[in-house]
Order: sequence, then structure tokens, then C-alpha cells
Amino acid sequence: MTLHDARGESLSTEQSAVLAIYEQSLDLFNSLRMDPVAALQPALEMDPDFISGHLLMAGLMLSAIDAQVLPQARDSLAAAAASRHVPAARERSLLAALRPWAEGDMGRSNELLGRHLIDHPRDLFALQLTHMADLVLGQPTLLRDRIGRALAHWSPADPGYGYVLGMHAFGLEECNEYARALQAAEAALDRNPADAWAVHALAHVHEMQGSAEDGIRWLTQGNTHWQQDNMLAVHNWWHLALQYLRAGDIDAVLAVYDRAIAPHAGSMALDLLDGSALLWRLELRGTEVGEARWQALAARWREWARPGWSTFNDTHALLAQIGSGSQEGIQAMASAMAAVPADDAPAPWWRQACATASAMCAFGEGRFGDCAQQLLPLLHHELGYGGSQAQRSLLHLTAMEAARRAGDCAMYEALRSESAARLPAQGDAPPARRPPQQAALRAA
Repeated sequence: MTLHDARGESLSTEQSAVLAIYEQSLDLFNSLRMDPVAALQPALEMDPDFISGHLLMAGLMLSAIDAQVLPQARDSLAAAAASRHVPAARERSLLAALRPWAEGDMGRSNELLGRHLIDHPRDLFALQLTHMADLVLGQPTLLRDRIGRALAHWSPADPGYGYVLGMHAFGLEECNEYARALQAAEAALDRNPADAWAVHALAHVHEMQGSAEDGIRWLTQGNTHWQQDNMLAVHNWWHLALQYLRAGDIDAVLAVYDRAIAPHAGSMALDLLDGSALLWRLELRGTEVGEARWQALAARWREWARPGWSTFNDTHALLAQIGSGSQEGIQAMASAMAAVPADDAPAPWWRQACATASAMCAFGEGRFGDCAQQLLPLLHHELGYGGSQAQRSLLHLTAMEAARRAGDCAMYEALRSESAARLPAQGDAPPARRPPQQAALRAA
């Protein structure tokens, strides 16, 4: 007897207790709460041939967006393929779609998952996982439209419908549809105040609208469920720090960094990204963040970084080495990126990623004119860099500050005018400052 999940999808198990554990783990994954891996493990012990369970476990590994866990994902997919159960159509399709990702080709997997979701639009697990991949791959319209394709197959009575609304809210925000994003996120949170992705979508709305006061109020008073036992907690702390940065409260920014973002023994790439992005923004503002913060972050990146899999991760790992002043770390990271064979690189943005790395190194060496010139042609090819609008703005901010420090008034004013013209998308731009003489990273 084949059982079905709460949305009607067939699962290769005959044990109702296994199904119950699967649903619990999936809910933790969708809400980004606690530890869905630990929650799922008993189901696989009860039914080692549970194909959907192994596929979910693989997806939980892949959702970390970290090359370190790819071997574990491959092991889970191998267990799914070796099952004695007859796979359902959804399970066969999902297994085929996840294999390329586990081998390092997220782009190909994303394409296959797109087709999978056309055939299985109520597969909440695949919908959430593909949504995350769309973000990492820099595909803002798909963040909105992939969820839009599935919406007609869902109703408010369906378990998990709120999570679909939360994903749609984020996709709408990334396409600058802020009013609709706000409406969808609030509807999701009405159903489940612990939906961290919907909280995250609203944080992005406040960020992109330039409303620091509203953003701070939302994350500190409007919803605090995200602050504990949550995979997205560090990232939402980062959003709060950005709002304090916009408000000019540097002491609050550093307090948030030290309390919730600074690396520790359990920090993974998703957490380290936020550390690099925040400290670099502070340096662009001329804030002395202290060598100890940079050195601790750079050290953790050196333990964790696996160059050649994610342009987004690799660039942020390099920023930490530059910020720490570790010439050995800079050279090791830059060389590792340059050594990635073109055929194996995360196309199509790898060549631009290496150019960005060169530009960031120039900034760290005080060659601000070179940095600005190298970044300028990349600013409108940034989508493949991955991440959200708020995250990608780091490239624009760096180019603008490099031009200012180089004394290139024309480029600085042009980039600042561009930033102002498309506000609030570049709302974290610093106030206009007179270009200084060239200086080292921390001197301006």
C-alpha cells in the first residue's frame, strides 16, 4: 500500500508513522526551523527503503548551498536509487533532477526541477528547494514566476499553502512589486507567524524601500519568531544590521555582528556570507571594524571554503581574506578561483566572477581606480553572481566607493546618480562625500 502526503503526492512507504515523521521534517524545512535532518532520521531507520525520505534528506543537504555537504547528498541519492520499493513517478523525476546538483551542477538541476514542478506543482519540497536555487543562481523573475506557475494548483485549504505565499512574496519583492509582496507575506504570516521565509520577504521589502525605521521595528517588535532555532536567523540578523547601518547607528550594527553574525565553530557558508557582506559594507563607509573581526571570519572561511562551486560564496570568502590582510589567504583563494577549469565552472558567470575577484583585490591593495574600472562593466551583468538585490548591491557600492577614493569624480557621480535614480533598490548608498586622495582599505 502506497501512502500519500498531505498534498496528495505518492510516497514509497507503507508505514503511517514514517509518513508522519516525513511531514514533520518537511514542515521544519519549509519554515526553516530547528533541525529537519535530525527529525527525519528516525523515518529512515524505520524504513531504510523510503525513497522520498532519502530524497528529502538529499535536498536538506543541498539547501545549505555549500559544497562541503555534496558527498552527503550523493549518499542519500544513492540510497534512494538502491531502494527495494518501486518509486512513484514523482520520486523518479525528483531523483533525476537532484543528481546534477549533487555532482556540482546546480544550473542543470534547476532546469530539471523546473520541468518537475510543471508535472508536480504540489510538490512542496521541490518548490522550496528550487526557489532557493533560483535565488542562488540569480534568477529573480523565476523566483516570482515559478511560484506563479504552481499557484493555480493550490488553495487556502491546502496544508503548506502559507509557505507557497511566503515564497511568492519574496519573488514579488525581487521583481520590485513591493505592495503585492507585502500583501502576500502578511497573508503567509497570518497563517504561520513562524514562517521565516515570509519574515525574510518582509525584511527585504523594508530594505528595498529604504525604510530603516519600519525595518527595525518589524524585526525587533513585529516578529521575533525568527530569532531562535532557525536556519535563516543569521541572515535576518544581517537584515536588521543593514537597517541600523542605513540609520547610521554603527554601534548597533557592530553589536548585532558580535552577538549574532560573527563566526563560530558551527558557522556554515550561509552564515559566513553575511559576515563578509556586513564587514565589507562597514569598511566602505570608512568604519574601522578591527582586525580581530576580520581575522576570525577569514579563518573560518579558510576552513570551510571550497572554491569553484559558487561564484557568490567564493567572492565573499575572498572579501574576508582581503579584509583580514592575509596575503596568503588572498593568494590561495584567488588562485583557487582562477584554477577552476572553464568546463567545470558554475557557468555562465565564472569569468566575470574572476574579474570581480581581481577588482576586489585591487580595492584591498589601494588601487581604487583599477577596482572601479574593472567593476564598471560587470555591474549590469550581475544576476549570475547570485543572491538577492540587496546582496548584489555590494558590487555597486564597492565600485562607487572605489571611484570616490580614486578621485574619479565623474565615475563616482555617475554611479551615485544611477543609485539615486533607482532608489530604493540602492538605498544603502552612503551620503555624498568628497573624493579623497588614494589610501589603503581602512584609511578612508
